[in-house]
Amino acid sequence: MRALAHPTRLALLEVLNLHPSLTATEASELIGISPTNCAFHLRTLGRYGFVEEVETGPGRRRPWRIKETDIRFSDTEGEAASALADVMLDHWLTRIRAVQGRRHTLPAAWQEVLGGSQTIVYATTAETAELVEDLRAVLSRYADRARDPDQRPADAEAVEILVFTQLFDALSS
Repeated sequence: MRALAHPTRLALLEVLNLHPSLTATEASELIGISPTNCAFHLRTLGRYGFVEEVETGPGRRRPWRIKETDIRFSDTEGEAASALADVMLDHWLTRIRAVQGRRHTLPAAWQEVLGGSQTIVYATTAETAELVEDLRAVLSRYADRARDPDQRPADAEAVEILVFTQLFDALSS
């Protein structure tokens, strides 16, 4: 959990979700930090099994690829999980606000299919777990496209789908 609770590591995972593999230098150009810093964070992510080095030919080129295309955690797993939940929530909400702020500049077809929704259901913990797994199964149909650009349709874009599951409390809004 602590390995993920760092903005640079989150940014690295996100760019690796968009590219089949990247070297520290390539990643540094995309996220705006030094190649040395990127290499350090890639090795840390590798140590915890989030990324792996890609076999390469001769030379010093060391590309990395993501091992898991989605992130799942529960903040009930202690202080590190709680810290990760806070970092992730801040990260996602910042991006949502930024992207939503420029949504009017997107082509009309994208404006029509993107946006937010809210659904309130009454469910037990077991039913909620099953519902989340069902949603993840639907989303996993497209997971191969993250690792293999040849699997992507020509007009495909990277679309982020966030699923938050929480008890509904109308009084806290």
